[in-house]
Amino acid sequence: MKIFFRSGSIALLLVCSQHSSAVDTSENMSVNFVTEANYYPFEYLDDASEMQGFDIDVANAVCRVANLTCKFHNQSFDSLLLTLQFGRFDAAIAALDITAERKEKVDFSDSYYQSPPVFLSAIKSKEQFSISGKFIGVQSDSSNHDYLIKHAKIDSFIIAYASSSEAFLDLSHGKIDVVFADQAVVEDFLLQEKNSFKFSVKQTETVFLDAFSEGYGIAVKKGNTALLERLNYGLETIHKEGTYQQIFSQYFSD
Repeated sequence: MKIFFRSGSIALLLVCSQHSSAVDTSENMSVNFVTEANYYPFEYLDDASEMQGFDIDVANAVCRVANLTCKFHNQSFDSLLLTLQFGRFDAAIAALDITAERKEKVDFSDSYYQSPPVFLSAIKSKEQFSISGKFIGVQSDSSNHDYLIKHAKIDSFIIAYASSSEAFLDLSHGKIDVVFADQAVVEDFLLQEKNSFKFSVKQTETVFLDAFSEGYGIAVKKGNTALLERLNYGLETIHKEGTYQQIFSQYFSD
């Protein structure tokens, strides 16, 4: 497997804490969230340069019920966990898969979303799909990138991009053969500019969820138990009151 670096049906999951009802939320806590606002529909900037998206709505709902005053900051994806480790921000929400390697660096909330990544390539290909010998685009430093490094075929070529949108662009121009990305992000790409007539999902990597990721979680600095308990309380509460499902339905098909 050769690695190159370049600059340039969704499942719902929520693991509810059994003890979160005992969390004291009487005192307001300020929380600075960090994200990368270039991953529609999870986080993005609208026409007024305001942060929007599924993750942002979930975080705001959690903040409301857990008595947190929350602000959001935009950073490059590859620096998100480092900003927590150095104490620059308090929490990261950015479609972050909970993996064993990441749990060595930060602590995670309960999972609030789960969906396997998929392989996308041109429709015109008639051969049985395989990534063997293919140039595969993936977002750099993402869990999808880590997964490919560990599990891609020995003769696959992994092209790492700063964002998934750059990988999609090169796929559209025929510079790479395949993009490996989260299902919801791929579905949004297929809705744009008649891309569904040119490209299709060739394989859904369900084993990713069985052996690699526990789903998306909110990351905090290791040992920040007070904030983690508030976040888990908030996630459980918005699930029980139906707010989570309302947010989910705005962005995804049931």
